[in-house]
Amino acid sequence: MVRAFDTSNARSLGYEEFQRLHIFLVNVQNSFQTFDRDRSGKLTPDEVTNALRQAGFNLDPPAMMAMIGKFDPDNSGSLSLDEYIRACLFLQTAARTFGAFDPQRTGQIHLSFNQFVYAASHVGAGF
Repeated sequence: MVRAFDTSNARSLGYEEFQRLHIFLVNVQNSFQTFDRDRSGKLTPDEVTNALRQAGFNLDPPAMMAMIGKFDPDNSGSLSLDEYIRACLFLQTAARTFGAFDPQRTGQIHLSFNQFVYAASHVGAGF
């Protein structure tokens, strides 16, 4: 979590970075509570899709199911709050990393193998 909000690469958070982390966690928890309609403490794939869509992530069904599978270690088919937080951190980091390669915001990038390894190492770390 620290790595996702550490803008100076110091492996620690300053006050402003900590504030951003706190706001992120509050927003994710509120999103979870809003979309956990049956109050089960878990978000179904449909609930995850709706929550992430509201947050601006419009993933196609195969990408959504792959992401849910990655963050559902118990294979329950749904995400608990901590699993949902990890998924949201992943998406935030993925969006930021993707954006570094898409400065014109076209929604498409072309990567060399070295660039792919660099991007993957930044997105996948710590999740």
